[in-house]
Amino acid sequence: MDAVGRLVRDGEPVGTAFVVADGFGATAAHVLKGGVGSTWTFEPLTASGRSFPAKIVGPMDRASDVALVGLPAGEEWEPVPLASHSHARPGDPVHLRGFAGSLDFDSGVGVLVGEVSDGGHVWVKVSCRHAQPGMSGAPVLLTGTGCAIGLVSSRLNAGLWNRDTVLLAPSVDILGLAPELLRYRDSAGAHRGGTLRLSWDRGDSQEPVLETDDFSVSFGRHPTNRIQLNNRADSRFHGALSLIGTSVRYHHSGTRPAVLSGATRQVMVERNESVTVVSRDRIRFASGTILIEYTAPDLYDPEVLPTSTAGEEGEGDGGRWVNV
Repeated sequence: MDAVGRLVRDGEPVGTAFVVADGFGATAAHVLKGGVGSTWTFEPLTASGRSFPAKIVGPMDRASDVALVGLPAGEEWEPVPLASHSHARPGDPVHLRGFAGSLDFDSGVGVLVGEVSDGGHVWVKVSCRHAQPGMSGAPVLLTGTGCAIGLVSSRLNAGLWNRDTVLLAPSVDILGLAPELLRYRDSAGAHRGGTLRLSWDRGDSQEPVLETDDFSVSFGRHPTNRIQLNNRADSRFHGALSLIGTSVRYHHSGTRPAVLSGATRQVMVERNESVTVVSRDRIRFASGTILIEYTAPDLYDPEVLPTSTAGEEGEGDGGRWVNV
């Protein structure tokens, strides 16, 4: 069954959601604003006449504009797999599908532009002229992979200059809502010529943990994280490394801040912040300190397989970001 559908509030379509796991859909948090106590339904785009009860469930991250909705479990859903946008490069094609105003649904194509920081948060920026009112919460897929790299949050200057610029809440923020439930699909593409090495820093010695060419590495208490933190004091800690071009970035999702230190700096990384990581930087947890070493890839090769193992406005980029 189609995993993308309209979210309907008290009989009125208000946005888009997509199934990410059995019984759960992802959408933009602003779509659900003021909706507690309302009657919600989910209508798959290509299943005319079918409607399923939906409900607002926690958690929700308004700063990142991502939220989960509860859907009936046990249906024949085909969840949309998630992947990091770090597996793409500027100019790579993307496409989206969602509810669009008075239409049953619409789709469109665009290209990945890169990242933008607004209000201390990193968003994925794409160029696409097809994002219409009602598409907030729609998945944006990296063409050829079947994987969503984020969901539609807002447009810049709708109807004015640079109007085709669309901001996405990145997939890492969706994962941050339920790291025990959601996981990335194996890398949608592969980077060649780079290696990431992680070790526990014991002071006078290092204990190797991971050596890989897949730079998407999550940290947390749950066993689904690639680096599992065993100390209970890390129960509110969740973060992830990713590769953006040839730069390694750390994105922090936990409520407890992370401490990133290097030869000449020490940075406190708060929730929803991202920082560039230099080789031989360290991240400190209650469980210990991880030493990060890497050689960055010098080219991207999408043919290589991964190693097994109606809206509110806000200022941004000198213009007006408008939720769609």
